[in-house]
Order: sequence, then C-alpha cells, then structure tokens
Amino acid sequence: MKNLYFKILKRAEYGYPNAKKDPIIMLGVETNKMNILEGDEREILKEFLRIFKEYDPDRIIGFKQDYDDFPYLLERGKILGIDMNLGKGGKKIKISGKYFRGIILKETIIEGRDNIDLFAIAWRDFPRLPTKEINELADALGFKFEVIPEFKLVKKSNEELKEYLQKYIKTIKNIADEIIPFEESISEISKIPLGRQIRMTVGELVDSIVKKEMERRKIEKMKIGGKRKYEGGYVWLKSPGLYENIVYLDFQSMYPNIIKTWNISPETVDVDGEAVEIEGIEHTIRRDVMGVIPSLIDNFLSRRLKIKEEIKKKYDKKKDAEQRALKVIANAMYGYMGWDGASYYNRNAAELIASLARYYIKNVQKIIKEMGGDVIYIDTDGIQFIGKDADKVVKRINDEFPLNIEVERIAKRGVYWTKKKYAHLVDDKVIATGLEYIRKDYPRVIKEAQKKIIKHLLKGEVEEARRVRNEYRRKIKNKECEVEELAVVEQLTKKVEEYEKATKASIVAKMLQDKLGIEIHRGTNLNVIIVKGKGGPTFRARPAEFTKKDDIDWDYYLKLYDDTIKRTFEPFGVSIEKRWF
Repeated sequence: MKNLYFKILKRAEYGYPNAKKDPIIMLGVETNKMNILEGDEREILKEFLRIFKEYDPDRIIGFKQDYDDFPYLLERGKILGIDMNLGKGGKKIKISGKYFRGIILKETIIEGRDNIDLFAIAWRDFPRLPTKEINELADALGFKFEVIPEFKLVKKSNEELKEYLQKYIKTIKNIADEIIPFEESISEISKIPLGRQIRMTVGELVDSIVKKEMERRKIEKMKIGGKRKYEGGYVWLKSPGLYENIVYLDFQSMYPNIIKTWNISPETVDVDGEAVEIEGIEHTIRRDVMGVIPSLIDNFLSRRLKIKEEIKKKYDKKKDAEQRALKVIANAMYGYMGWDGASYYNRNAAELIASLARYYIKNVQKIIKEMGGDVIYIDTDGIQFIGKDADKVVKRINDEFPLNIEVERIAKRGVYWTKKKYAHLVDDKVIATGLEYIRKDYPRVIKEAQKKIIKHLLKGEVEEARRVRNEYRRKIKNKECEVEELAVVEQLTKKVEEYEKATKASIVAKMLQDKLGIEIHRGTNLNVIIVKGKGGPTFRARPAEFTKKDDIDWDYYLKLYDDTIKRTFEPFGVSIEKRWF
C-alpha cells in the first residue's frame, strides 16, 4: 500500500477559519519523503496536486480531514479556479455524512483510494477519550503531541509553523502504524473495505456480519420482545477506600461463551424450544440447531485460540491485531441482540444473556470467597478482589463454568470512590474509570492537578500530593492560569435554534454566530469559559478564544477546584488541613 499523509494550516483572525475568506498558509504532505509547502496559496495547491498525482497513493491518511482539510481544500480550490480532483482518473471528491451520538460522522469518498480519517477510529474505538482529539489519541497510544489551538497559530512564525506541521504529520503516521493493522483485521472479518468500516458503528459492523449468515440460511429479519427495559449487569462495591494487590478478572469474554453454550441467538430465543429460568427470568431456547450468532462466535473464538497459540511460538504484530479484532467482534454480539437498530433484534435474547451473566458472576464471587479472596468490586466488565493465586482462581472458574475469564491486570494499589469511579496503580501508571480528569467538561488545570494527586496518593506520597494540591490552588487563586487552562469542552449536539433549554454550548455558539458571523455546525466542540456576571454559569458561558483573564469568574473556578480535590482525597483517608497553605 502506498500511503500519503497530509495536513493543512490556515490562519484566521478569530481562530475559526472560514474557507470562503481565510487562505491556506501551509500544507504538509508525506509520501516517501516529507514536504512542507508554503508561500502563495495557489502555488501550494498546485504543488500538492503535482505531488499527489505523481505519487498516486492507495491510501490517504490524516486526522479530521473529513471535517477540515478536504472541505477546505475544495472550497479554496473553487475560489482559486483549481480542481481538487483526487480520485483515480481525476474523479471528483464526494463528501457525505451521517448524524451519530451528537456528531456528524463525515465521509469523504475519493474514488479508487482508501480515505482513512483517524478521528473516525478515535470516535468509535476509543470511547474513553474525552474529546477524541489527536493529542488524546496519541497519548493513549504512548506518543506525546501538543495541539496548538487555531487562534494561537496566528501568533506563530513560519519556522514554528513548519516544525509544528512536521510533528503533526509524524504523529498521524505513528498513530496509523499502531492502529491500522487492527482496523485491517476488522475489515477482513466483516468483509467491509477499510475506508468504509471505520465510519460504521460497532452495531452496524456486527449487523453486516450477522445479516450475511442469516440470509445464507434464509432467515428473515425479525423484531422480538418489544423495547421494554430489562435488568442489565450486576454492579457492586464493597466500600469506598484504598486497597492493595488487586486482581482484576476480565468478564468481557464471558458473554460470547454464554451465548455459545446456551445457543442464544435472535432466531433461537422465544421461537419455540425448551423453557429455562435464570435469576427469575424465563424464556425458551431452541436446541435442535446451532444458532447463527453462536456459530459465528464459535468460529471467531476458535480462530482466536489458534492465532494465540501461534503468537506464543513467534510474535507477529498482524496476527496479534487479528486475534484482538476477533475478540472485539465476538464480545459485541451480546449488545447487538438488544440494539433496536439490529436487523435481527431480540430483546428477550439480550435479557436472557444478562440474567445468565448475573448468575455466573455471583457464583464466581462465591468461588473467590471460598478460595480465601476478598471481592471488593464487581461490574459488567469484571470482578476485582484481594487475594493470592490468581491463576488457580481463574482455572477453577473456567473449569466449573463456560466463561473463559482472564486476568486483565494486577494493581499494586487501587482506590474506589463510588460504583463506576475508581483508579488502579499498575507499573507506575494510573488506570482510571469515571474520574473528572478523563472528562472533557472539567478545566485542564483541575484535571492535571487531580491526575498528579491521585498518582502520588496511590504511591503513598501524601505530602507530595498535598504540595501539588496547594500549588495548583495557589495558581488559580493568584489568577496565574492561562485562559485555555480553564476552558472546558462543550459539544453542540444540534442546531442552535433547536435548543429549547439553554446550554453552555448553545449560548457560546449563538454568540459566535450573532456577534462574529461565525457559523457553528452541530457536532462542533467549543472551548467555554465562565465569566463574572449575573445568572448561573450556563448564562455566563463565553468563547474561550475571546475571553480576557480579567473577565473570568475566578471564584467559580476556585470553588470547582476545591470541591473536586476534596472529593479526590476522601477515600484515601488522608486528612485535609483547614488551611490550604
């Protein structure tokens, strides 16, 4: 595959570039070498076209090029009278999209070439990233990259911009090298071209796989069980606090094994068969023929087991990506049956799987207790306990039940605030769930402080945690933070005029439109600051790019910091002095 990586830079007075008036000032493109194009905009576009057509790439890889680069190139080309026809044989670019979970997932179709927008992958496959921006994706994969906001690019010199663009493209390349093998495996399993499948939801991917087999068996589409809610996973916390030497058993592979063992599939549950009752839930299951989803899972798990055995003998990156992809698709089969968008929807099948999962999880809890372990936390994805001989525990569980539970990790220390909110220290790295510092609606300065404090407290460095707490509080109290350190990200989930109740995002978007004529589309992430004035914080929301430090409601941020950090310290049992410093 011949890969082409690229990124454009443009300069706009307010940091919200408008393709109708703001020119492209620089373009970075890497083929078999890096090219930074600058100077006259017309010459930049012409040289990009020359490089592109001469190299004739199979794949175009970037980050947010569907939202930013391609639409901008098309509009600037139109204004300058340059046809940006990048398809094979000079075919035109086509731009489409669909609305999904508060964002328009765009797709740029370039005939004869795969267009890989890494943002689409971040959105679907990295759900825990707050904003899904390139710096977060890079960090999740072990790379470091700092994004420069559009409004700050105006102040940068050409040399600084060139260096930034080179780093940006290098980061795109590093990310692609890391995650594309996995996505290729998903495409091979689903038989869907790479450029298409990365823009599909997991449900759509599974639906495509299931439909092929259902149609082969001549089974018609179905909707069984209505849309009534049913009880989901079992979530339990012994008590908030600090624990040591925590074993985390992964339950995700449990669901495919339950489905396979019990032959649960849309066409086998509540369409005749024998009655079963689990956890007070009663349904019927056909046993005379193996269901479509159990047969698919059996195939995926068998292939995965074989690949894992091969990897043990000799590691292969592509094979490792394939076995991970097989696991992801197999695990997604449970959610598919209860997804109302499924072509073969069976709410009762999903309910039955959930009840069986609760039944097995409670039995696993009993086994761990019998073997001397102390269970401290249970949720849909796993069970966490204090105890030795994790391998013996796993072996007994898998021998007695059809679960295939695995050890996900062993944490030196862990702290729990509430259900769905905890952090583990593993090999000097903190792995967190549900905390403020992994959310997009908290200021960066508070998130940085919390992340450092938790790590120090998990390592037993109490005084260092207090020092960090005081350092960041002093920074806010003395008004030493930059505006962007206090900004939170709020997403506009619909058109401004469609909001019946004001939100921070709708207030900011309306202000940008009315006062500056900047058009904001739904799905846009807006940087928001709370300023001084009357009314609640929502009505005092302002665009961060146009907010001066003197206008900021520093008391609001100081209180938000104090409340957040106080909650952070609580489960550690560490006293907080009356005076901060």
